[in-house]
Amino acid sequence: MATMRYMEIACSNKPSSNKMSFRKGITEMVFQIPEMEAYVIPSSIRICGNIRAYKDDANGDISTTTANMDARTGVYSTFNTVTTRSLRHQTTIEQSRHFNRFMASYLPLSTSLNDTQSHLNQTALTTPNQQQTKNGIVNQSKSAGTDFCLPIPTGLLSGNSELPLSSQWGIGGCEISIQLENDAQVFYSQTGVVAADLNPYYEIENPHLICEIMMPDEATLSKLKAQGSGQLTYQSISSYYDTVNSTNAQINFNLGLGKVRSAFVNFIDSTKLNNVAENGLATIMPTLATGVTNDIKQVQFLKGGTQFPALFPQNNVIRDSPNTSVCDAGLLRDYIDAVVPYVMNRNLSLVLANANRNYQSVIQTGAINPVYHSIASGGICYGLGVRYDSLGGSGSDFRNENWGLNMTLTNNDGSVVSAFIFVNSEQTLVYNSNGVQVVS
Repeated sequence: MATMRYMEIACSNKPSSNKMSFRKGITEMVFQIPEMEAYVIPSSIRICGNIRAYKDDANGDISTTTANMDARTGVYSTFNTVTTRSLRHQTTIEQSRHFNRFMASYLPLSTSLNDTQSHLNQTALTTPNQQQTKNGIVNQSKSAGTDFCLPIPTGLLSGNSELPLSSQWGIGGCEISIQLENDAQVFYSQTGVVAADLNPYYEIENPHLICEIMMPDEATLSKLKAQGSGQLTYQSISSYYDTVNSTNAQINFNLGLGKVRSAFVNFIDSTKLNNVAENGLATIMPTLATGVTNDIKQVQFLKGGTQFPALFPQNNVIRDSPNTSVCDAGLLRDYIDAVVPYVMNRNLSLVLANANRNYQSVIQTGAINPVYHSIASGGICYGLGVRYDSLGGSGSDFRNENWGLNMTLTNNDGSVVSAFIFVNSEQTLVYNSNGVQVVS
């Protein structure tokens, strides 16, 4: 009978101060689960630590400033890329780039507002309100910071399959590397005005990983050693980036993936990225320079240049109802479906209050409409999505045909909009004593 035990693993590249900071030149946290004759339970892996924020390089009190962090993503806002490798062979098994942008879509479409306020608030420091984040998390840095203990919901690390750590019949240990995000992307000014002495940065103290290990019994271990190899299948998220700046926006990529289950896209004005004056993790509609939404009138998802899976363009509600308080119901339903199947989704933070067009996408004093990050229920939540396995299949093959997205926008004033594309596909990890290989 297998036995279970728990492990706590310190960050392998931590400095003597035990404090990790992008500002201080430490841009990566590395955790190494050693080789052993056992399995690690991926869904049990948690990254723990304490986060603090400072006004400037002199560790000034940030509570006296307008600086804040994104409420919806919490500590996830500091994670730019999550990479999982074989410790022995240093082969990359999974890499999730733009991880904080991914979480900005994943969290509101897979968790409820109650989740955001309760257990996620305790583990990942998320909140449904920007002022709650400012008062309850960011401003706490003047005392002792705030503890966190969060899961890493990548495909491999949130799956149900145990990950073998043996060098003979497994992947030879597991290394999890977390690339930290730029401070200017993590913080933003609530007023849109950046004071001359405001140069905020965050610091993660005592980072460590905890996980659950399963030790097979002697009979099972003998069989595993005799077998010497194995494989497991998991859902992985691949990320891509593009920009659009015309009324006929076209995005096209050669994915090289065989079993694509779904894809979704979130947008943000490119000027908001790495800009302390704006929230670079907001998921808002394409916008114009004036702060008005550049409404999407029509959407077509393509495969090899042909409309697929829908064989017709999807016309948006804006064509017939310019009322800004109306949601883009059809597009948002597909967006939800791409993250969590719509018929199975029981936890959702996307509501009428944070999914309509009645907001200002530029932080400025005296704005007629509410500002995008101050909207109730966590701020504006918007994106596009498509699902390819709604009939219970194994997805669609994009190894030889390009994936595409065409959008017809309302206006064109030359504003550049960033599009972050996330593709969910099934991948197979094959391993033996000689190495590991990922089959897409």
